[in-house]
Amino acid sequence: MYKLIAIDLDGTLLDSYGQVSEKSKEVIQKAVDKGIEVVLTSGRGAASTKNLANEINANHYMICGNRSYDL
Repeated sequence: MYKLIAIDLDGTLLDSYGQVSEKSKEVIQKAVDKGIEVVLTSGRGAASTKNLANEINANHYMICGNRSYDL
């Protein structure tokens, strides 16, 4: 069983418009419901990464701007 999933944002989770697809949101929510930590990873700053983390309910940890943050 997986305990953690780390997902890059740009070019991976986000589409060319900077949006997360509904299908991706559903899959992420299923992982969260199973107790799997979903960690967003990005070279972006903390503020924009945190907004996306909240949008997809993956709001415990993130790695961004070459630093890690507890939310």
